[in-house]
Amino acid sequence: MQKALAFIAIFVLSVVPAGAQLNVNDIVDLELLTHTDVSQKLKDGWTSILLVTGGTEERGPQDVLGGHTMMAHSHAVMIAKKLGKTLVAPVLPVAVNATGLNPNREMADQPGAIQMPPDVFKQVQLAEIESLARSGFKDIYLMGDHGGGQQQLKEAADEMDKKMSPKGVRVYYISDFYNKTHDDVDMYLYEHKLPIGGHGAMLETSIMLYLEPTPGAWVRPSYKTMAFDPTGQTPEQWKAARDARIARAAAVAAGTAQPAEAGRGGGGRGRGQDPNAPPRVNNGVTGDPRPSTKAIGKDLIDIIVNNGVNEIRKMTAERRSTTHP
Repeated sequence: MQKALAFIAIFVLSVVPAGAQLNVNDIVDLELLTHTDVSQKLKDGWTSILLVTGGTEERGPQDVLGGHTMMAHSHAVMIAKKLGKTLVAPVLPVAVNATGLNPNREMADQPGAIQMPPDVFKQVQLAEIESLARSGFKDIYLMGDHGGGQQQLKEAADEMDKKMSPKGVRVYYISDFYNKTHDDVDMYLYEHKLPIGGHGAMLETSIMLYLEPTPGAWVRPSYKTMAFDPTGQTPEQWKAARDARIARAAAVAAGTAQPAEAGRGGGGRGRGQDPNAPPRVNNGVTGDPRPSTKAIGKDLIDIIVNNGVNEIRKMTAERRSTTHP
């Protein structure tokens, strides 16, 4: 309970520093507004809202379980402020994890993970969208910080957009927040000769180092020396696989190849099942987090935020050009 209260205090202080004069116009978190505040913002044109999913799961002995949720919230706030007149709905701290689908991914047998079946997760998204539309929001953007649930986010957004667009409400799945981001982040790591990919590795650890309110709060010092499970790929193998994937995507777009069947359920970036790999360390980490730094974290945050902002602006312009606002 004390830890929960401490996190809430940190969250509030990050929005309204101690001693600062409260300015409601600066607040983008829906949960920090009164219903009167929200009503006024809607009248003033704040009709866009980000509906973001985080997650609670193991990510090694060094990174705290709530990392997905903390990162998702921070990134969403940054995106909302860059877009302007955009709010952030409460971040859902539960996503679709890997247990029962592929138990070798993301070490889902470790204590602390809170999981949700794909169909339940989708129903939660549908209910949230319905609630936000009823409140008066006209542009609702779904995105997730966790690999599990991306398919359900897309399905929910597509279904609700079809249902609500005649009423002037548009619902979007912002894929680039997760999918393009991970490809861009891995390319950044490749170009900077840093360990690529993994789960609880360079991406999460560096970002959490940058965002944490005090040293050690979100990333324990053990990240510098800890054992980890290799990803099973060299940087050049990763690059070759990436180039092949891009070539296949181009072939599919040109109609000369069939798309691969999309998976449902869990996700993430853990190690593939290599029968010749050494025994698993099985501590919640694949990939090497040891070179992580705050500076790297800042660069990766910029990638995530820019990807989100750019896709939101692009999709909004496309859909609003053919519908009434």
